[in-house]
Amino acid sequence: MRVRRSLTIKQMAVVSSVALVAICIFIVIQLFHFVQQRKDDYVKQLESIAHSVRQPLAQTILRMDVPETKRELNALMPIGILTRADIVLPNEFQALHANFPPERPVPTLVVRIFDLPVQITVPLYSLERVSANPQPLAYLVLQADSYRMYQFILSTLSTLLSTYLLLALILSIAITWCMNRLLVYPLRAIARELENVSQDELPYHQLMLPARHHDDELGLLVRNYNRNQQMLVQARTEVNLHNKPHVVQEDKKPIQELDVLLGIDQRQFSLFIQAQLDMQTHQVIGGEVLLRRCQCDGSSTTPADAISLAKLLAVNIPLSQWVLEASCHILAKWQTKGITLPLSVSISARHIQHNDFIPQLEALLAAHKFNPRKMLLQITGTLHISELDHVFALLHQLRVLGLSVAWDDFGIGYAGLNYMNRLKCLPLDLIKIDKRFIAGLPNDDLMARIIISISEVLNSPVIAQGVETAAQRDWLLQQGIRNGQGSLLAIPLPLEEFEAQYCPPRS
Repeated sequence: MRVRRSLTIKQMAVVSSVALVAICIFIVIQLFHFVQQRKDDYVKQLESIAHSVRQPLAQTILRMDVPETKRELNALMPIGILTRADIVLPNEFQALHANFPPERPVPTLVVRIFDLPVQITVPLYSLERVSANPQPLAYLVLQADSYRMYQFILSTLSTLLSTYLLLALILSIAITWCMNRLLVYPLRAIARELENVSQDELPYHQLMLPARHHDDELGLLVRNYNRNQQMLVQARTEVNLHNKPHVVQEDKKPIQELDVLLGIDQRQFSLFIQAQLDMQTHQVIGGEVLLRRCQCDGSSTTPADAISLAKLLAVNIPLSQWVLEASCHILAKWQTKGITLPLSVSISARHIQHNDFIPQLEALLAAHKFNPRKMLLQITGTLHISELDHVFALLHQLRVLGLSVAWDDFGIGYAGLNYMNRLKCLPLDLIKIDKRFIAGLPNDDLMARIIISISEVLNSPVIAQGVETAAQRDWLLQQGIRNGQGSLLAIPLPLEEFEAQYCPPRS
């Protein structure tokens, strides 16, 4: 594939166009300013000339000495800026005029734009003004040379154009060179690298991170590409290991491996929020973000098949990252609206152990201004004992950032003695009882009692998820578990409906 229109040419054209528009505006402003200054100078010179000849002309007019008046007017001809000197009577009759040569023509458009010619009218009085007749004897009309003004306009315009066009050329080249070094060259190198990747190397290809772009959008693009490549390799590996190349839906049509990834990019997923309540007072204490997949008919359903495929293909990291970013946006929006409910967000145990998780989370918190204590990160998935030390350090980093931490789907798998000794050191704000153990209540309550006992040992608050019947709710309340979540208490709702039902606007 060839580049038909290089970014260098496009950005050069854009920069040059913007520079030309700005330069035209500056040239027009400065040109009118300089012309107005020159016109003011001409007016002052004309006034000075009129002041020098006003008295002699008034005397000759009073004596009605026409030849002498004519000589006085013709004496003004050597003055270079003048092209007209007339004596006009009070009735606007032109009595006398100097014998100036015809004025050279000036374009009509220039005359209209710059309001030419420049002329003044000076009254001529007798030496002793008679109070009964205060009218002047006549008027002296002096006019400056418009062609001189026209030459000045052309000279100034050419100087401004040459100066500013040279400046625009220098700026365009400088900005284009900087943009090429900063963006175009790295992008061109990435494009050539991708173009030269062979078919066999493509599934395992990793881009080199450009120098000086580790902390900007270009570096983020490369890291995300490399991460997605790793996820695809891992997905293929796990699919081959499990011998499950695809998952079959209810209509028996296969979901291809990349379907979930494409769904994330095309925003085919949506977020619902399920309220968490105090089962005794029925007061809303928070909400949990739940993922839904948009169907072809516009409805949203629990994507059990898609989530299973996501786990199978190990794409839960980009999926949970997308949910985390959307949740930060929701909390920032809530803070501006005065909504103080905490929001729970599920994060896979694999995700928090990813190298980029903490830096990406810090970037999200910096971009979305909200109280971090209002975000409750729910860690999902089972950990090996060997992983607990690493997770322990990560949880402490989350607490330093101000976030709350909960353990989601807590079950009997953590009830071993070794787990108990290690889990007691984890900085947890909440434990969620797995809904599988709530489902058996009140008849099969052994597992639930064990989990409650473990939570007491860990000295952490508990919330029960999956409360679907009144009998389950009553049993939990008898055991002192007041906080719950489930279809009996509140169903998942879209963000707008959740805000309308549980977060009414303040009056």
